Amino acid sequence: MTVFPHGFKKLEKRILRKIGHLNREYNLVRPGDNIVLGVSGGKDSLGLAVLLQKLMERAPFRFQFKSVTLDTGLTDDAKSKLHDFMGQFNIDYEILPTNIRETVQSVVEPDKQPCSACSRFRRGILYDYAFNCKSVLALAHHGDDAVETLLMNIFFTGKVQSMPPVLVSDDKRNRLIRPMLYVREMEIAEYTKLLGAPVVTGCNCPGIEFLASGQRLAMKNLINSIESKFPDTGNHLIKSLSNIKPSNMMDQQIWDFQTLKAFWESDSPDIVWKETVTNYSSTTLGKNWKET
Repeated sequence: MTVFPHGFKKLEKRILRKIGHLNREYNLVRPGDNIVLGVSGGKDSLGLAVLLQKLMERAPFRFQFKSVTLDTGLTDDAKSKLHDFMGQFNIDYEILPTNIRETVQSVVEPDKQPCSACSRFRRGILYDYAFNCKSVLALAHHGDDAVETLLMNIFFTGKVQSMPPVLVSDDKRNRLIRPMLYVREMEIAEYTKLLGAPVVTGCNCPGIEFLASGQRLAMKNLINSIESKFPDTGNHLIKSLSNIKPSNMMDQQIWDFQTLKAFWESDSPDIVWKETVTNYSSTTLGKNWKET
């Protein structure tokens, strides 16, 4: 029986509660689902693998879960450690051989950044694998990833866009879920550390663009800097992703500004005005005041 350090169970319970909360709100994992988690070998995906296994064992409904890693040059030692770790928690696990490294080298010029192409190839393989297995694809993005993506899009592309908890691919073949969007990076990092997970270092992540690129690292540092003075900043940013006020923005695709009218601009202004004035007559106001 594995003995975990002090505080592990409390932390695990808190993270599981957040995952459960997100699932109840957005219906990520559904009865009868087959879930495939893309495991890069990084702290986030290794931690989520254990958490999803525990959720599967405790959930009030049945669903199946397995983890897969795309091999883009893992050492034999890394493969062995990953298999041992997954076996420790009875996680169905598979390492898929790929030629991603060779493909990227053949299509990307030597002096160009290969991460974007590598990420697309990885995501495509995971999508195909999940589709062939009739499974839902899960990725281990956490709340900090979502907030950093939001700020990157605002600052560098001029659009308000982040990561949804549930996404259907453009071709409708895949449903993708992100169970950890209510979880902070520091929480999953501490959890994975306490697990003693064999974190793989190097370039082996399905979301390879999330490695310390200039823009993303700048957003992370910005959030950390603000949070050092205002501790709830990160949590408020995560909350803002589900608390959008379209009428207070400027997007004409979601709010029809062209037809907005005050009541006195309506087709029957006299009727509206009379009803409004009647509702706020001095008699009514006086009565309400006395009752108050």
